[in-house]
Amino acid sequence: MSASEPAVRHAILAISSLHEAVDSRSRKGRELDTRFAFREYGNAITSLRNWAQRDEPSAIPLLVCILFICVEFLADRDSAAQMHICQGRKILSGLGDGHSSTMEMVKRSLVPIYTRLSLSSFLFGSRPAPIPNHLRAWTEVPAVFAMVEEARLSLYLILDEGLQFGTRAHPLAFDPNCDPLVMQHLQHEQQRLLSQVSRWHAAFTVLTSMTPQSPALESQLNILRIYHQASLVWISTSLQTSELAFDAHLPAFASIISLASTIIGSIPTNSKLEPFTFETELVAPVYWTATKCRHPLLRRAALKLLTREQMRNRRENLWHVRETTVIAARVIEFEESDIQDPLDLTFSATSTNPESSSQGSAESESFDIHTCNAKKIKIDVSNPPTLPALPPAFPDPTPVESIAGNTPGSGASSMSSPSNMSEPMSPISAALEGIQQLDLAALKSASLESPFGIPEHRRIKNAIIGVAEDGGIWTTFFQDPEPGQTQWKVTREFLRC
Repeated sequence: MSASEPAVRHAILAISSLHEAVDSRSRKGRELDTRFAFREYGNAITSLRNWAQRDEPSAIPLLVCILFICVEFLADRDSAAQMHICQGRKILSGLGDGHSSTMEMVKRSLVPIYTRLSLSSFLFGSRPAPIPNHLRAWTEVPAVFAMVEEARLSLYLILDEGLQFGTRAHPLAFDPNCDPLVMQHLQHEQQRLLSQVSRWHAAFTVLTSMTPQSPALESQLNILRIYHQASLVWISTSLQTSELAFDAHLPAFASIISLASTIIGSIPTNSKLEPFTFETELVAPVYWTATKCRHPLLRRAALKLLTREQMRNRRENLWHVRETTVIAARVIEFEESDIQDPLDLTFSATSTNPESSSQGSAESESFDIHTCNAKKIKIDVSNPPTLPALPPAFPDPTPVESIAGNTPGSGASSMSSPSNMSEPMSPISAALEGIQQLDLAALKSASLESPFGIPEHRRIKNAIIGVAEDGGIWTTFFQDPEPGQTQWKVTREFLRC
């Protein structure tokens, strides 16, 4: 197809060049010129704009959209990646039912990719269109799977439905005026999804019991087991407004940690996982476990997995292991800071003072909820503790653009490369040191039963990963209101990573 379609050819060249740059930077600490990559990306966009629509449905726009998503993942441009994901899903949602060879190729090869991209869109605040039933391999989980790929597709279809359900149900759960009949309908839908998860697990267990195992296959199967556990927790808590609800899912969190540890442990200590992957694999569920599981040992085990050498500088599409490690460590510090004799988690971060924020006053500049002083954010508790999604934006690429951190003078994290200079301990190293300092004496003051010494009002309801800048990332934290208040307590910090 790349030989006959210029848009495909140019996009593949851009991906190859950008991937080489990411790999070189991660493995050798050497920056490569990315002007060729962005020139080819621009050529691909021009070719697609000039592409002549055929009379019959074509897979070209859907395929090129996936290639553009990959380019934006490599370039680390969140908003543009979300725009392409939403655009691709919109195209899918508009396809009619048909039986042409093109439609069969779309169902077989492209729908599974767009389904898995849910984990890169919903979890970053986007709301892509649902995949139509006629493009899904099935609407009910089959009793048996013929191969692992069938089980994989089935699980991600359930995950897609679960993410759609959660984003639709969560706001209604916070609404005190929600119609009881609507809530009853949501509860029935929740039970249907949980039944699908249970049915999937039974069919998956039968399949794996009869499938010859290999180390590579076992890691793939463990990824599916991780997302099976994550889907159970996500769907089960979608109608809950209390963070205490997560305390009932310790076995699932423990399983996620154990499975992720097995995958990482299968990589030799002198090797690493690939520095970049298009797929969402380990970073998101392990980060989620560290922030939502309040058992002091389990969440530290999750945090330690993110700091393992095999995971160093790992990027899974828009998920950065360095960023998530620092944010998870900060969440732990937030929640456990008021515990008497808390478990030591030394942490270095740059916090903004709301009174002296460089964002300026409302009178001096236009209000932007994503960058403003945290004290300006007023969100009532009848709404979910979150920020509205940023509108997708797509600046046309130019030859001078470069991958994140590849611009002259950009501030590199202290984890980027070895240095003999004396400097403050990096947040990731601080998090790891805090884990290593955990001992039996500290455990005596830490509760190992729910609520683990962390009452609801101290728990982080949500952590919004915001704008990345040189050397760190802006993060917005939501907690229960202060006494007598009816709006979420909001804290915004710049975390060095």
